[in-house]
Amino acid sequence: MMLRWALTVAYVAVLVVALVAQIFDPAISPFLFWGVLIWFIASLFLYRLPAMSRPVGWGKSAPRPSNGGTALPSGMPSTPPVDLGFCVRCGTHITPGTSVCPSCGRTVLPV
Repeated sequence: MMLRWALTVAYVAVLVVALVAQIFDPAISPFLFWGVLIWFIASLFLYRLPAMSRPVGWGKSAPRPSNGGTALPSGMPSTPPVDLGFCVRCGTHITPGTSVCPSCGRTVLPV
């Protein structure tokens, strides 16, 4: 479970508790309104924290990919880059191994 997901569950729980409290005691509705508004604004900042992407709880953490940071779906073979023979940006024919397009001057990215 991600920490961000746990904060979302807590946010929904706070909203439910505030609604139920307002039904039973309408006199505290201004305090509930401002409390939920402050919680909402604080959660916007909390969602952006880098630590919110961290897994928490008893679940197993996902293994880190060993291919430089991108995980491939299972059963998909890892293939080396292929020279297409043309610039993908301007369409000019280029010889294999060329790193810069002679027409547009951009770096040729292997596909």
